[in-house]
Amino acid sequence: MAKHIRCAQCRFARRDLNAGSRQSPAFECGNRNSEYYKALLNITRKGERLPWITWKGCACGEPVERGEA
Repeated sequence: MAKHIRCAQCRFARRDLNAGSRQSPAFECGNRNSEYYKALLNITRKGERLPWITWKGCACGEPVERGEA
């Protein structure tokens, strides 16, 4: 079984320049193998933007390597 990686610690979590702003960035999943691909990771179900990534993650994620962040 694959290891579960939280979105906040995944190397595929990236800024979405089209959805966010400089003051309030949006983050999306960039892993084509994940069920969360292209999902905004710091948006609540009500559409409110949070300053941090809250999603639980998936088994397709890969941890951020030291020096990569």
